[in-house]
This record gives sequence, C-alpha cells and structure tokens, in this order.
Amino acid sequence: MITDMQLVFLILIITTICFLIPRFRADLVAISSLLALLLTGLIDVPEAFAGFSNSVVIMVAALFIVGAGVFQSGLAQKAGDLLVKSTGNSELKLTIFMLALVAVLSGFISNTGTVAILLPIVVSLCRQMQLHPGKLLIPLAFASSMGGALTLIGTAPNLIASQSLHDAGYGALSFFSFTPIGLIMLLVGILYLWFIGRRMLDKPLENKDGTSGKFEATELINQYGITNSIFSVNVSEGSSIIGKTIKDLRLPSTYHITVLELIKVGSPSLLNLTGRAHSQRITVEPGYIVEVGDTFLLFGEEDAVVKLCHETGLTLHKGEPYQLEESHLAEVILTPQSRLLNQAIKQVNFREKYGLTVLAMKHQFRPAKKATADEKLLYGDSILVHGKWKDINLLSAEKNDTVVLKSSAEDTDPVYTTKKSRIAGIILFVMLLAMVFEWVPAVVAIVVAALLMVFTGCVRQTDQAYQAINWQTVILIACMLPMATALEKTGGVTFMSEGLIQSLGEIGPIAVLAGLYAITSVFSQFISNTATAVLLFPVAILTAEQLGVSPFPMVMAVAFSSSMAFATPVATPPNAMVMAAGKYTFLDFVRVGIPLQFLIALIAVLLLPFFFPF
Repeated sequence: MITDMQLVFLILIITTICFLIPRFRADLVAISSLLALLLTGLIDVPEAFAGFSNSVVIMVAALFIVGAGVFQSGLAQKAGDLLVKSTGNSELKLTIFMLALVAVLSGFISNTGTVAILLPIVVSLCRQMQLHPGKLLIPLAFASSMGGALTLIGTAPNLIASQSLHDAGYGALSFFSFTPIGLIMLLVGILYLWFIGRRMLDKPLENKDGTSGKFEATELINQYGITNSIFSVNVSEGSSIIGKTIKDLRLPSTYHITVLELIKVGSPSLLNLTGRAHSQRITVEPGYIVEVGDTFLLFGEEDAVVKLCHETGLTLHKGEPYQLEESHLAEVILTPQSRLLNQAIKQVNFREKYGLTVLAMKHQFRPAKKATADEKLLYGDSILVHGKWKDINLLSAEKNDTVVLKSSAEDTDPVYTTKKSRIAGIILFVMLLAMVFEWVPAVVAIVVAALLMVFTGCVRQTDQAYQAINWQTVILIACMLPMATALEKTGGVTFMSEGLIQSLGEIGPIAVLAGLYAITSVFSQFISNTATAVLLFPVAILTAEQLGVSPFPMVMAVAFSSSMAFATPVATPPNAMVMAAGKYTFLDFVRVGIPLQFLIALIAVLLLPFFFPF
C-alpha cells in the first residue's frame, strides 16, 4: 500500500513533469497540484490556502505594482536613455555599462520589466554600431538574473529565503544580506561575458550592405518577406469606389486585402519613394471617403489586387511601389507571460484593440511568413505590425504582453512627464530606506509604496495596477507553498535531507552545500526558480539542523542557485525574451550558459561559508 510520503512524491514528480511541458501553464499546474494534495487528504483546507495569506505572496504582488510605477512614469526609460548617452560608439562602453545598468535595476525592480525596457534600446544601439544584437542580448538577460540576486527584493526566491528562515525561528535576512556575494558573482559574470561569452555569440551582421544602423522600413519588410505583397493603386476618374467609405468597400472580406496608407494627390513629395514625412502619409480610417486621385497602399496577394483593379476601375501603379511610412511599422515580440500567447490573431483583434494590422510573423526557428487570421501566437514569436505611431506607442506601453523591438516611432513621444518620474523615484527611494533601516516590516513598506504609486498617478489607473501584477507568479508561489507543507508533514523533507547527508555528509557541510546548489541548479533550468526554491528551502534548513550547523549558508545556496539559471532559454523569463530578438538557438544558451553556471557555482560554494559561517 502506498504511503503518504510516496503519494506526495508521486504528485511532486507529476507536477515537475507538467512544469517541463510548455503547453501547460505553470500556474495551472500549481493549482492542480494543490487540489491533488487537498483531495487526497495530505493537507487540510487551512493548509491548502495558507499560501495566499503568506506575506511573501503579498510582497511579490505589491512589488509588481511598484515596478509598474517605475516603468509607466518613465523613470526606467530615463535609465535607458542614460545608456544611450554614456556609450558613445564604443562596444566596450556599451557592453559594460549595459550589464551594470541592467544588474542594478534588476536588484530593485522586476528583471523581466528591466529587460523589456532595455531590450529595444540595446537592439537600436547595436544597429547604429553595426553589431549583431545576438552578441549582447544573452549577456543582457544573464546580467538581469545576476542583478536580481543582489538584494532582498530583487527576486522572489530571495524573499522566500528570508521568510523561510524567519518561520523556522532563525530571523529574517536583511535587505543587503545577498549583496556582498552577489556583487562578486556579478563582477566575475561581467568579466566572463566580456572576454568569453560575447565571443561565442559573435555573429555576422545581417545588414551586409554597409548602410547605417537606423531603422529602415524597407529592410524590415524584406526580412519578413512581404515585399511582393504591398501594392500602390490610384483612384482614376470613373472608378466605382469614388464617394464610398473604406468600410463600405469590405476589402478584407471580399478580396483579403487591407488598406494600409493613403497618399494624397498634390503632395510635393509624391516623387519621394521613401515617404519619410509624416504629414504626407495617412493611415486610413474606416470612415474615410475615397476621392479622385487618391493613391492607396494595399497589402494582399497580387491576383487579388489585379482583380480589385479590374472590377472597380482602380489603376495599379507600375514600377517600384511606394514604400510604407517608417513610423507606421514596428517589430514586436511577445513576453513569456503575454496574455496573447496561444491565441489566434483574429482572437486578439489587433485592429480593434490596438488599431494595428499584423502583416507577418516569425515562429521560433522558422522563416517569416504572412500572417493569417487563424495563425496562433506562440512562445518566442515576433510579429510585424502596421498602424499609427500613437497606437504603436500604446502597444509598447504594455510591457507585460509585448516589447516593441524595432520602430522609428519609439522616440516620437515621451512615455510620461518628468514630474511623475521624480515622484516614482522618491517613492522607490523611501521604500528602500524603510526596508534597509527596518523602520517598518518589509511587507508594509512595499504595500505602502505600491499604494502611493497609484495615488500619485505614477501608475495611471487602478486597473493598470492590477494588470501589472504577474498573477502567474503570485499563484505559483501561493500554490507551491502547500507542497512544501505536505513534504514536511509526511516526512518527505526529512527523507531528502537524510539522503543528502548520507551521500555527502561524511565529506563535510561544504560538500552538502555544493550538493544542494547542484540539485537546485538542475531543477531551475527547466522549471520555475520560484517553485524550486519553495520546495528546497525546507530541505536546506532541516539538513543544516541535522548536521548541527547554521542553516544560513544552505538557504543562501538554494536562493543563489535558483536565481542563477543560464543554461536554457526557458530557465528565466529574460532568457526567453531575448531568444527571438537575438535569433538564438537552444545551443547558444548551452554554450554560453553552462560555463557561467559552473563559475558562479564555484564562487558560491567557496564564499558562502566565509560570509555565512557554519
């Protein structure tokens, strides 16, 4: 007959396998695991839902709102602007300053949000300096993970580590407990990435014709393979569509054609095929009434355009067609937690929701193709969209869902006012002071800061505050904490702890610490680092108690190891975000990440006993 401990391990194994399958959302897996523990009687109702009242869950949710205030107020963007001003045309300055900046920002706000802010800036700088973005984007992601380990609030495992020690009666960690070792890891990581990592990622620049790195609509259209899908047509005298609105023509449903832009007759720039001036190009509204002499840029198949011209009296422009306005185009990638994932393009309603038209898309490791209405948006996809620059900027503001990677519209309008960014900076600074000097409990400081971000308008609307919270992470933590409870109740934690001691205990506590670090490191490459940390912190504490040593170095080993996940693109959200933008393969992460993984592990094993004696 199966024992309670064996049943817990069976549920844990099934849960882990489900975490490894991309089609299953991590939060849904965690909820299912929680219900399995509850329905099998391994935990009772109060134990099952105790995670939702845990202060760590509250802190993590509130920190997302604080981060949203920093991003929406433009404070984080100002940090990105500092990167642009400070690098000049030096690859060394760009790399070192970028790594230091992303690490510092990630120590205080979400590393995913930090990467979302800096990703398009780094790509733009790479284009200007004639560097392949792939040379710097993996270092960007890795530095964000190392930076998150610098402070108590930098990453969820650090918060859980502090709470675990507090609950076990050892006292909580201070705000900068992680900083000394974290800084050494960061310094070594930066040196590795500059001297070794970036050389492994050195790829030939795609733009081989020697043109400037400035955003070019023609280049982007060529990359997405839609050059032969854009046509210019003129409205001649006698055309049957004169006097009708664009909506009345029903071109998408009848001909599968989309009207992208209008060039008005009489514009002196009509001879300028680049169409750079905003005032000369119009993104067509559904209610626009067609006039004689109008020139439209259409997106569709050639046969359909020829048929349209034949049936309506339009004249197909001969020769090279007019190019699309650069400020109306943008390349967009989806974040790992995007609400758009696994939805068909027609379900997202880009036109209705964002005012944008999806022209083409790239699936991971596949060539670009024209987007169809039934095409599903998948993990790692990038898409090419067309619309007004105002709508593109609105889309770029939704950092939880999308990152606008390339667009000449990025700098057309500031995200928010300088006043709001100053207020956000003050709120963040006071919150950090309150936590460092322990004026109030950490959870109180963070919740008050989140509330002030909303009250002062740094987060523009209360609804946006709720939207800023990554509920997948919150639910994951709340639902995995009962798994740790079940392991403790049934003796599972004791079983794992005794296994570690029996296999490595004779060598000494440093060997056990190294074993804990290695186990955590392997798990965090494939499943959530938060879930890994929640499960292994109790093991770390009990193992230390059975060895008769301090639990602090053991817990710190698990915390650092769960955050330092470099070897796979699915190990952390930043890794996943840069994969499409840098055109990486799985092997790129393995080649660059595994040596760094071993290097950081060596530092942890050697230094943790020094800073946190047994």
